[in-house]
Amino acid sequence: MWTTFAATVGASAGGLTGLVFIVVAFRFDVVAVSQEHRNRAAQTVTLFITTAITAALITVPQPVNALGVELVASSLASLALLVRLDKAARLGTGTRARPALLAALGVFAAGILLAGAFCLAGSEAAMGLYALSALVGLAWGAYSAWVFLTQAGVEPPAAG
Repeated sequence: MWTTFAATVGASAGGLTGLVFIVVAFRFDVVAVSQEHRNRAAQTVTLFITTAITAALITVPQPVNALGVELVASSLASLALLVRLDKAARLGTGTRARPALLAALGVFAAGILLAGAFCLAGSEAAMGLYALSALVGLAWGAYSAWVFLTQAGVEPPAAG
């Protein structure tokens, strides 16, 4: 049952990764000169690639404990990269971290981490946590790509 879900999610994440590359190509004039936009695009790709990789791991026939180790490692690596990219995007801008973004990234990584921990404990019921996390990753990544496509390079209206 979870293998079919993982294959579907992995294929979706792969397709959405390609979409991000197309969006970046359309907005290359803006991306090339903006550290923030490059790092936000990389964050979106990280969400999709992590989802694709973890989905692929779920489809591999292996002991549930091995899957647990892989999911925990994937979630920690992904979270470290997502946080680093967020800091790099804000570097020199004077902007604070956006709570909605941090919450989405936290739910994404925590869901995969908890799924891995439950697998290490021998419980395959952990896949429900993975499913939530994967769906958050796909949804937030698609939202980020849309925002990037429609708002990158658009100056906010002048105050006053």
